[in-house]
Amino acid sequence: MSRRRWRITLLAALATLSAVYPITSLFTETTWLTAAGPVVALVAGLGLIGRGLTRSRVLVVLGQVLVTGYVVLAVWTGDTFTFLLPTPATAEAANTLGLQALETVQRYSAPAPLNDGVTFCLVVAVALVAIAVDAAAATWRSPAAAGLPLLTAYLITAANGDSALALRYFVVPVALWLVMLHTTARAQFGRWGTTHAAAGGEIEEAEHDRQALNSFTAGAVRLGAVGVVVAVLVPALVPHFPPHYLTEGLGRASSGGGEGSVGFNDTLDLSRSLNDQDQTPVLTYTTTGFSRPPLRVLATSYYSRGQWSAVGSAAERPDSPAPLPPPSQRRDYVITVSNNTLAAPRIAAPYPVVAVAMEGTPWSIDPVTRDVRVGRAVSSYRITYADLAPTPPQLRASGTPDSPAITGDDLAVPDRTRELIQRWSDEVTRGKDNPLDKAIAIQNHLRDTSTYTYTLDLGEPLRDSDGRLLDPIQNFYQTRRGYCVQFATAMIMLARAQGIPARMAIGFLPGQLSGEQYVVRASDAHAWPELYFQGFGWLRFEPTPGVRTGTPPPYAVLGGDTGASRGGREVTDKATSGGATSAPSTPTRVTVAPVKPPPSSFLESVGQLFTLRNLVVFLAVVLGLLAAFAMPITAWLLRVRRRRAAVTQQDLIEAEWDELTSHLGDLGIAAPAGVTLRQLRQRYVTDGHLDTENASAMSRVTATLEKSRYDRPDRTTPEEAVRLHDDIRAIRRQVGRTRAWQVRVRSFLWPQAGVSFWRSLPGRLGMPDGSGSRGRMSRRGRSGRR
Repeated sequence: MSRRRWRITLLAALATLSAVYPITSLFTETTWLTAAGPVVALVAGLGLIGRGLTRSRVLVVLGQVLVTGYVVLAVWTGDTFTFLLPTPATAEAANTLGLQALETVQRYSAPAPLNDGVTFCLVVAVALVAIAVDAAAATWRSPAAAGLPLLTAYLITAANGDSALALRYFVVPVALWLVMLHTTARAQFGRWGTTHAAAGGEIEEAEHDRQALNSFTAGAVRLGAVGVVVAVLVPALVPHFPPHYLTEGLGRASSGGGEGSVGFNDTLDLSRSLNDQDQTPVLTYTTTGFSRPPLRVLATSYYSRGQWSAVGSAAERPDSPAPLPPPSQRRDYVITVSNNTLAAPRIAAPYPVVAVAMEGTPWSIDPVTRDVRVGRAVSSYRITYADLAPTPPQLRASGTPDSPAITGDDLAVPDRTRELIQRWSDEVTRGKDNPLDKAIAIQNHLRDTSTYTYTLDLGEPLRDSDGRLLDPIQNFYQTRRGYCVQFATAMIMLARAQGIPARMAIGFLPGQLSGEQYVVRASDAHAWPELYFQGFGWLRFEPTPGVRTGTPPPYAVLGGDTGASRGGREVTDKATSGGATSAPSTPTRVTVAPVKPPPSSFLESVGQLFTLRNLVVFLAVVLGLLAAFAMPITAWLLRVRRRRAAVTQQDLIEAEWDELTSHLGDLGIAAPAGVTLRQLRQRYVTDGHLDTENASAMSRVTATLEKSRYDRPDRTTPEEAVRLHDDIRAIRRQVGRTRAWQVRVRSFLWPQAGVSFWRSLPGRLGMPDGSGSRGRMSRRGRSGRR
C-alpha cells in the first residue's frame, strides 16, 4: 500500500477527532472522547485493510459499517448477545440508551451532564463521521468531499453552544483538511509529467515539474488561508443567534440572558419526561386567590406503550366545552400572567378556565380538556378561573360518572399490564364502596413514603425473565420509585380499573414568591391525575409524595379516614437496598434482572466478552470466515510473497503483469496461448472496453514490460515500476466497472490464482495427481511473455 494512502488515512482520522473535539464543550465531562478515540482508530484500520483486500469501494465502506457497528454494540450492549450475535434485546438496550441521551438533550442546557446514553450516542455519531470522512478522503480519494462530514460535526457544537466557539476549534480541523487536499492534489499533479529520451530533457522536465508544483502549492496555500480568514471573521461580524437543540420538548439551551421559549410537545414519555432541573423562569403571575393551584398547560387521556399523547382516539368531540358547576359550588379568581415564555399554542392557567382576556391574540378553549390555545405566543394575559370546592359528602353522593365528556380513552387500561393493574387496584381499594373513597385510597397509598420513593433518578430499567424491558407501569410497580409522571400514571390506571374516568394533566407547580409576584420556572414542570365526578367534572388529585408537591386538594384530604391513608399497603412489598420482601397477599411478581452498567473501559468490556464459551464460538466464527474467504486470502498472500521475493525491478514488473493478466482472466478476458504482447494488449483494450485514458495506460504498461524484458536492466527505474502499478490499478478498475456484478463477486471470492494454488498443492506435497495442475498454473502465469 502506498505511503500516500497511509498519510491520507491518518490525516482523515486526525481531522475527525479534531472536528468532534469541540463537542466536549457541550458537556460537563470529556470521558466520552476516550471511548470515541479507539472507534476512530478502528475505522481507519478497517479502511486500510479493506482497501488492501478489495478494489470495491462499496465493500470497504460496508465492512467498516458492519464491523464498527458490531464492536460498538458489543461494548455497550454485549450482555444481550447470544453466541456473540445481537438479539432483539440488543435493539431494546440500544433504544434505551438513545432515549436516555434524548432526555438529557431535552432537559439540560450546555454544558449538560454526561451519562451512558449520551456517551453511547456520541460514540455512534463519531463512528459515522469517521466512516464518512475516511470513505471520502481515502476510499474515493476525494478529500474535498470529506469537508462535508467534518463541517457537520463542527456545526453540532456551533449550533448548540451558548456563545461563539474558540478559534482553535475551527483552525485545527480546517488545517488538517487542507493538508489532505494538498497531499492528494500533489500526488495527482505528479503524474502529469512525461518522460523524454535525452537525459538533458529529463532534467529540464523535472525542473519544470518542480516549478509547476511549487506554484500550484503556493496558490492552494493562499486560497486556503483566505478561506480560513473569511471563516474566522464572518462569525465575529454576524450575531450569534439563540442556540437550539435538535429535538423538541421542555429542554432549552441557555442564552445567557434568559431569552428564548419553553415548549411542551404533544407526547409525554413515562420513563423520561418532566424531570427537568432548569431554573430558567417560564412566567410570573399574581392571583386574587388565597390558595395557589397548579397551572395546567394541557390534559390528555390517551396512553400507549409508556407514552401519554395528545392525539387520542377518533371518538366524537363535543362542539363546546362541558358546562362548569354552578356558582354556588365554586369560587372565581383572577390570575394575571406576565413575562410568559411558553411557546404557542400553549398557555398555563389554573383549571377550570372561566374567562380569558388576551388583547390582539386569537385564542380558543378545547371542548374536551378546556385547555386554552393561542394562535401565537403571548407575553401577558389574564385568566378568570374557578376554584371547585365540593364537599366529600357531595362527591360520595354524585353517583356513577355518566357524561358526553367521558371518552373511551378515559377508561382504557393497557392490555399488557391489565391483569397486574386490576389486582393492584383491587387490593388498594379493598373495602371502599364509592369512587371518592377509592380515589383517596389510591392517592394515599401512592403518597406513602415508607413504600414509595420520590426521585428523579429512575435507575436502570428492569427486564423480565426473557430479557425484555418491562412496561413502564410494571417497572414502577417493581421499583417503587419515580417522580410525578410515574405516580400520576399509576393513580390514573388504578382509578380506571375501578371504573373511574381518569386522565393526565401536565403543567407547572405554583412556583415561588419573589417580591410581589410568583415565579414559575422550568424545573416546576409537573404532572397530576384528574378524575371525573358526576356533576363536578374533572377534579385534581395529588398522588406524588409531598416532598415535591405539597398537600392534595381539600376534598381529597377531608374525605379520607384512618383506613384510607394506608389502604392497600398490604399488597405492596417494600423495596429495600438489600432486596424485596413480599407480604402473603402480594401477587407473584415476574423475575427481573437489571441492565448491566456499561463497562468502565474498552479493554474491560472486550475482556468480559471473551469467556471460555464465547471464545470457542468466536474461534468457530473466525474459522468459518477464513474458510469462506480462503481463495481471496490465498491469492492475496501469493501476491504479497511474490512481490517481496522480487530482487530486481524486472521481477517486480513481471509480478505486476502476472497479477493483471490473472485478474483480467477472473473477469472473463483470458489470455490466449501463442499471442504476442502487443496482440494481447489490443485484446485487453477491445474486450475490456477501455477508454482513451486507460488504453494509453495499457500501452505504457506493455511498453514498460518490453523495456524490462529486452533493454539493459539498469535502464528500468523504480519510478517506472511505480507508474506501472498505478496504470495497472486504473485498468483493473475500468475493466471491473464494465463487468456484471455477478462476475465481480465471483472474481473476488474465487480467484484462479488461489484456486490453482490449492489444486497444485497435492503435487507439491508429492502426490502423483498434482503435477498437471502445477504445470497449468506455471504456463498461465507466464502468458504474454513471448
